[in-house]
Amino acid sequence: MENITVEELETQIRRAAHCESVTLPADQFIALAELAMRAAGIYSSSAISRMQKIIGEAEVTLTGDEIRSILDLALQAKLLEKSPASHG
Repeated sequence: MENITVEELETQIRRAAHCESVTLPADQFIALAELAMRAAGIYSSSAISRMQKIIGEAEVTLTGDEIRSILDLALQAKLLEKSPASHG
């Protein structure tokens, strides 16, 4: 997910706009969640604990609201990463 682009995230957000649920490979979910947590500044022990439990799982099913929230935060993180470079 480090290499995911803003455009790819925007495409995923459009796709998720009307999803009731989505199933992702656990490793993809964890990478996306880590990116989202950087934007949110969330490194709570409960979030980390949940991700550690998911590591052993093959797939993760999220509600539409959950995936949209994660994608929105991941997009914010990517935009913040790009911001300093554009001013330097």
